[in-house]
Amino acid sequence: MDSTYMTTKPALNLRDFLSDYQNKISGTADEVPFFLQTNPVLADVSDSCSLDLIESPDDSSIAVFQPAADKCRPTFSLPQENQHVPSTFTALSQHKDKSRKCPFGRTQYSHKLNPPPTDAPNLHLDACGELELTVRVYRPPRAYHRGFKVEIPVFAEEFVCLGSNYLTELRDKISCVCNGKRFVDISDDPDAPLPSIDTNPGYFFINDTFYNDQRNPNNPDYSKTVLQWAAKANGVNGETLKVESMEGKRFIDLTVSPGSPLHYLHHGNCEHLFVISQIEVLTPHSKRPDRSLYPYPHAFSTFNRRTCYMCGIRSYSFIVNQSRRQLHDPSYLCRSCFLSFFYVDGVKLGQFKAYRMYDHVELEDEEEDVKEQNLPF
Repeated sequence: MDSTYMTTKPALNLRDFLSDYQNKISGTADEVPFFLQTNPVLADVSDSCSLDLIESPDDSSIAVFQPAADKCRPTFSLPQENQHVPSTFTALSQHKDKSRKCPFGRTQYSHKLNPPPTDAPNLHLDACGELELTVRVYRPPRAYHRGFKVEIPVFAEEFVCLGSNYLTELRDKISCVCNGKRFVDISDDPDAPLPSIDTNPGYFFINDTFYNDQRNPNNPDYSKTVLQWAAKANGVNGETLKVESMEGKRFIDLTVSPGSPLHYLHHGNCEHLFVISQIEVLTPHSKRPDRSLYPYPHAFSTFNRRTCYMCGIRSYSFIVNQSRRQLHDPSYLCRSCFLSFFYVDGVKLGQFKAYRMYDHVELEDEEEDVKEQNLPF
């Protein structure tokens, strides 16, 4: 179950949590709970409880599942004899036959698991143990109405971190289209080079503290603007908010509420929600990859890219705002549709703002797909 829909737990200090756990397992055998003992199950007990001992000739046979070839079943009825067949039916039939998807393929609710590396050396822990945290990151909402976000959070990626990892190590691993770019209005010159950036500000808001990334002295303090707003806003003007540096804070030093949505802001107004969904105590007997591989990606979404709003085939490269010629604001357009719709002989038509997100060049096979889809109706 997605942790964002679970009941949030009270704030938990991770260092105190690990210390309490160590105190519980450091007592005598009578004081330590059975499930926390080093060897709670003896070898002979495991063998005597094996499922192989309860087999019976009357048991149902288990067939090994072997997936067969995919069979495409039509989802529409064929026209009857002596019935006029419009060209629309032919166009839709060819389109569905070509774009038919597997029912077990990717959706906006599915994601892929990324197993930890197996060829790396194992993690060496001392008797004090270590914490392992699972952090789920969600992509920024892409739909707005009158300044309010109207798209539900969509899972983007999941990372596994150690308590000894710094917050900056996680931030450097989070992927976003805004990373390393500065987007400006290029509607007057669609091929104009994007300006370079020399700063990379951002913060994590966890519990009641803003953790600013101050590795670059030129990074502006985003939390300052939020604190000025919070001092006057109704409902939060009495809250005590703190500010600390991200590069000097480890996960073990945090106080978090597992399952509670947290806030990550960067690139001006690019907002991500993230959740600490799981906390696990690692012992010297735990088999984990080497410490240098943390934080490592454990899962990622496969439904993070939009197609062009006009052709519906190619991936988008431009975002258009404040255009009265588009049904949606913003509109996501590929390069071919954007240039052919908004420009005549290289001259801009109308008033709008455009931002180039990807320097994607349409390939020849993509052009052929578009031509095949432009069938007569």
